Amino acid sequence: MDLGKEMISLDANVILRFLLNDVPSQTAKARTLMTRPAVYVSDVVISEVAFVLEKAMKFDRESVALLLKTLTALPNLNHNSHVLAETISLFGARKRLSFVDCYAAAESNLFGTNLYTFDKKLISHGGPHVLAP
Repeated sequence: MDLGKEMISLDANVILRFLLNDVPSQTAKARTLMTRPAVYVSDVVISEVAFVLEKAMKFDRESVALLLKTLTALPNLNHNSHVLAETISLFGARKRLSFVDCYAAAESNLFGTNLYTFDKKLISHGGPHVLAP
């Protein structure tokens, strides 16, 4: 898939500088990139941002979900809106599940499939479509 020269893709560290405003020189560059007309952020990058905010930066889950909802609402930001919207909502509501577990549950639900796992927390909190083998 060729997204063209007009669209750029961003890595997690650029997104984090934009959200955290913690390294002024890098934050300024991140803001410039984030204001371009077309920016793409992959699901993997969003997952890494969620992980860093929660685990390394010690943000509470509600704050991480709010930051991610705000980020993904930017009109110039292209991303997997279907899966990420449900993932972020599930992540904010299900305190026992990691962002990746929420993603797996959300994606499975959106595709109308059952998700089989040995992860007892995921089975208990991922939804009725998450099952033990």
